[in-house]
Amino acid sequence: MLSGDFHVHAFPGDGALAPWALRDEAARAGLDVIVVTNHNQTFTGRLAGWVSRSGIGPLMLSGQEITHPEYHMIAVGIHATVNPNQSAAGAIADVHAQGGVAIAAHPSRRFRGYDAEGTVALLDGVEAVHSFGHQDSEFRADLSAFYSRARRINQDVAAIGSSDFHGMPPPMGRCRTYLFVRERSREGVLDAIRDGRTLAVDGDGGLTGDPRLIALLGDKHPVGRSDPHPTWRRVSLAAAWLGALGLIVFGEPVRTKPSRTKN
Repeated sequence: MLSGDFHVHAFPGDGALAPWALRDEAARAGLDVIVVTNHNQTFTGRLAGWVSRSGIGPLMLSGQEITHPEYHMIAVGIHATVNPNQSAAGAIADVHAQGGVAIAAHPSRRFRGYDAEGTVALLDGVEAVHSFGHQDSEFRADLSAFYSRARRINQDVAAIGSSDFHGMPPPMGRCRTYLFVRERSREGVLDAIRDGRTLAVDGDGGLTGDPRLIALLGDKHPVGRSDPHPTWRRVSLAAAWLGALGLIVFGEPVRTKPSRTKN
């Protein structure tokens, strides 16, 4: 049993933390595997995969959030950026061609790219729970309805829980995915998603997925977050980014003039 977060953003890109810092944050969150999924680029995800080769800490896999006006899609286990300027079905085909898996990202009613049942049938997984659903009941209902629809079309579609972590709250792993894997590896993770051996877990511990897997899990939930100083870490992170913003805006950090003493 592994605990994963398949929707994580990183720096350089549209996230706040570099891969080596993400690895530490994932460990604090009680995660065994994360996927770095920056918008329409894979460089940082590949960097995370390289960092992960040390074997220290949680697995980090390369991915992409394929971002199109009509759909968002999480590609897991790819090595080259997928062209976002195409239909969702075309993007899924490109992900599969690289040996990866395709997950519908926060498929709310405002996205029309998954309207065709044939497209939904091609998906390997669906974000059935998402951190933003805690604040928006309508959004949460959209995700639940889409997952139910996807499961009617493909009974083995994987239920995925994601944080959509960018660096500030909601925290990484607030919503997560439990995976029933045969081995702790990239291939083991991808195979579990392809076979639908997953459960989506919301921030309150509620489970979404195949009832047989829920029964199999019972009360054997993986270890959750272990973080004694979350507030101070967030304040520190915010301060660091304010300092970085100052560098971008003003070109250099503010310095005080040195005092001069008379000889």
